[in-house]
Amino acid sequence: MATENIIRVRFNEPPLADQPAKTDFYFGSLAAIYEVFTPEQVGCKVECLWNAGISEGKSYANKLCVVSREAITRKAQKAASRKQKSDGQ
Repeated sequence: MATENIIRVRFNEPPLADQPAKTDFYFGSLAAIYEVFTPEQVGCKVECLWNAGISEGKSYANKLCVVSREAITRKAQKAASRKQKSDGQ
């Protein structure tokens, strides 16, 4: 098994008008948050999150949201895919 991290942003209030029930969003990096949300929606700039030292067990919270780093587990790949085998790779 391989363990990786994902960034979770949990808003206190739904931030998107077209998704009124959704408050949890997941990202691959802190900077990726700002591809979807503005600093005003998050309540801080990306530099603030970098400086906060977010890690497993240490999150960043403000009046708008909580940003945390969480572990995800992936199943390790045992063999090359069938397509690669049929292509002779």
